[in-house]
Amino acid sequence: MRSSPVTKAAVALLALTCAQACAGTSRDAARLQTRPMTKSLGVTVESSDPALGRALTRLAIVPSADAHRAVAREYRRLKIDDIAFDHLTAATKLEPANAAAYDELARIWRDWGFPHMGLGDAARAVYYAPKSAVVRNTRGTLLAALGQQDYARREFEAALVLDPGADFAAENLCRLNRRAGKSTAGCAGTEQNTPPRTNEKVTDR
Repeated sequence: MRSSPVTKAAVALLALTCAQACAGTSRDAARLQTRPMTKSLGVTVESSDPALGRALTRLAIVPSADAHRAVAREYRRLKIDDIAFDHLTAATKLEPANAAAYDELARIWRDWGFPHMGLGDAARAVYYAPKSAVVRNTRGTLLAALGQQDYARREFEAALVLDPGADFAAENLCRLNRRAGKSTAGCAGTEQNTPPRTNEKVTDR
């Protein structure tokens, strides 16, 4: 049975629409395929956790990037990282130069065991907060997790140049040097198997 010109045109239009939609969401699809989905506790946690409830109320009143980050922080505390991820992504949509949101997205990818997926967010955090020791430290932890020890060392050293009192970067650098058999003069007894340290705020945005 021969297809009519109208049918062929409809099929072609449908194919074009699908191709455009797929191309436009390729990065989102990659995230969905690779990120583990933490089971949310649904309405129970939102109604039973006072801090989360307050953050959600503030977000409903003023849907700002900072409000999304505050909600994400509470979900992170509750170890519901997939919802935290979505709120941080929303924060970057509202405020594309929000270094703190990119930094936290990079950490979530690292904590999920996919540090390579967080490198783009880490780079954006460094770009938008070039004077922040925090974001350089975070990028260093991703690189260390990927086995890029020399690049990770440069990030930790850069963090200490920006903030000589950044003990989180100093501990990570010492841990890295200890694993590589390099000098650890001046280092405290940091255990090799402890997780990399980060702090919670991005400064000098």
